[in-house]
Order: sequence, then C-alpha cells, then structure tokens
Amino acid sequence: MTELLSRPILRVKPVEEAPCRSVVLSAAIAAGWTLAASLVACIATAVAGWFAADTGSFSGAIRVGALGWLVGNGGGLHLKSGAVTVIPLGLVAVVAWMLHRGGRWAAEHSQVRSSGGVAAGTLVMMAVYAGAGLVVFFLTRSDAVHADLLRTVVGTTTLPLVFGGLGLARGAGHGERVLDALPEEAQAALTGGLGGILAMVCAGGVLVTVSLLVHFSAAVSVAEALDSGVVGGTVMALIGAAMVPNAILCAGAFIAGPGFAVGSGTLIAPGAVTLGPLPAFPLLAALPTSGATGGWHSALIVVPVIAGGLAGLVAVRRYPVFGLDQVALRGALAGLAGGLGFGALTWLATGAIGPGRMQEVGPDVPATILVFALACLVGGAVAAMGDRWVREAGRQRKLKGARESE
Repeated sequence: MTELLSRPILRVKPVEEAPCRSVVLSAAIAAGWTLAASLVACIATAVAGWFAADTGSFSGAIRVGALGWLVGNGGGLHLKSGAVTVIPLGLVAVVAWMLHRGGRWAAEHSQVRSSGGVAAGTLVMMAVYAGAGLVVFFLTRSDAVHADLLRTVVGTTTLPLVFGGLGLARGAGHGERVLDALPEEAQAALTGGLGGILAMVCAGGVLVTVSLLVHFSAAVSVAEALDSGVVGGTVMALIGAAMVPNAILCAGAFIAGPGFAVGSGTLIAPGAVTLGPLPAFPLLAALPTSGATGGWHSALIVVPVIAGGLAGLVAVRRYPVFGLDQVALRGALAGLAGGLGFGALTWLATGAIGPGRMQEVGPDVPATILVFALACLVGGAVAAMGDRWVREAGRQRKLKGARESE
C-alpha cells in the first residue's frame, strides 16, 4: 500500500532539453550529408551503367559519376570536341531540396535563433559544400575531360547559400519575418508572381506529358534501339528524369511563342518547326516533326495571360487594396513579376549538350521574357479588375436583396 501511494498520481511529461549543439557543427553535418548522399547516388548510377555496358574500368566509372555530380551542380564539362553546359535541373532540384531540409534540420537542432546564427550556419554550409566541390573538381580533372572551374565554384556556392540559407532561416523562425519586412506592394507582387510561375510550370508539365503520350511509340522505339538492357535502361530513365524540368521550361517557351532550339539552325515554335538530326535520347522523341504546326498551337498564347491572371488574383485576394486603379496596378505588378520570373527561369534550360550543332540548345530567352512579361501583365490587371467587379456586383445584389426583404 505504501508503495502504491508513493507513486505520482499525475504523470508529468518530461521536459525535453533544449538543443545544445552549435549551429556550426549542425550546418557542417547537414552540408556533408547532402554532399555524400548526392555524390554517392551519382557514382552508383555511373557504376550501374558500367556494369550494363561491360566496358571501361571501375575507377573510370567512379570518375564519370563524380563528373556527373559536378555537372548536376552547374560545373559543366569541357571535352576535346566541345563542351557540355546544359544543367540537369532535376538533379539540381533534388540537391536544392536536400540542402533546404538540411539547413532547416541544422537550425532546429542547434541554438540558432538570431540572424547572426543563421548567417554563420549559411557560411559554414557554403564552405563545406563548395570546398568539397573543389576537391572533386581537382580529383576528376584531366586533359581529355574536366569540369569548368568557375562554373563549379559558382554552382557549389550558390546552392547552399540560397537553399541552405532559406532552410536555416525557416528552421530558426525567420522566414516570415523577412517577407513581413518588405512593403506590402512587394509582398503582393512576390506572392502573386510565385503563383503565376507555378501555373506556368504546371502548364509546361502538362504539355510535356501530353507530347510524350502522343509520341510514346516513338520514344519506346528509340529506347529499344539503344539496346541497353534493364540496368542501362534504368540509368537512361534516370538521366531522362533529370532533364524533365529542362523540358518543362522549353515547353513554357513554346507556349509563349518564341520557342526553343535543339541544335543550331533548328526551331520548335507554334508558328514553325524545323528540326535536324537529333541524338538517340527517348525524351527528344516528344518533339513534333518538322513542319508540324496546328491552329491550336497559336491558341497557347492565352496560357501566359491566364497565368498572369492567376498571379493578379492571388495578389489582390491576399493583399486587398481600395480603388479600381490600385487593384489594377497590384494585379499588373503581380503578373509582371510572374512573367519576368518564369521567363528568367528559362535561361536555366539553355546551353550545349555536345559538339557541333548541339552547342545551341534551349529557349530564346530575351524574346520569351518579353512575351511572358507583357502577357502576364495584361492578364494580371484584367483578372484583378474583373475580380473586383464581380465581388462588388455580388455585394450590391446582397444589399438590394436585404432592402427588398425589409
């Protein structure tokens, strides 16, 4: 009985101890984990391809995987026959997500609360990741093939600086404070513009998916002609997946009208399709055939207008403003931000994928930015004013109904 009475009646949840690890150590662990996981994944893919091809050496496969990691971080490749400067944005997106998650984990498991701690953690992540990138660069360098030093430095410093820093800021609870510090006009434009960019990404993704489905048999024929086996086919599928975001941005340029190129002297646009010899790559089978244009292609220009309209609606709904002129201005600025943002993103899909005519690949960036900016600006202003008119008309009907009921 005494033993029972001595037990506490209420079970009190033990208080968890506050994290005592320094932000420097946590940030270094996060950057190191991202580096190791992404590098090992690239090397494993290259080794699997080596097994499937049954050629070369094991050490050569490891070097190819490390070079692939550098390419995925924007380092490009210099060959005797040319250069490879196209960035596989799918791999970049995975690395960016890992750095963001790592930065957030580092902030949540350390004593960082101030902006100085966030800055220190960001610098540590940048130093660890960029330092390791330089080590990989020099270990893989040879006269025959090597990455570009400047591009490697820029890529391996920008990714942890931007995405690792954002993760640290969010983990420390500073993410919303940065946005709140901006003027309301800037907040509305950025928030609405992000909505417009996401709408265009979705539209580009839909177009790529539909085109792949329409040309599915051609893509299968290209894959079968490669005769790479199960393992080699899996490696090819992974490479294709890494290039899907590039295809989405090119599809966005197609929707806007200026289109994109896959080799010198080529053009894939709603008004004209001119192709030349293409590499044997299944994703390229989704391209339309030369001369294939349709009336519905020209109708795609309404898509950027709709995306700009969505940007304007998000801006005026989340940040209401009085006066029809102010509503139109807020919607137009949000649409403009979205158009400029997506147009600028298409630059990431440009570059070279091989020697000769393959040195020119990607959208016509200046023309794409101009078309997107104008279309989204108009769409944002019209949608914002239309939304205000519809809501005001609905309010007037309710007031009229209330008076009649009295």
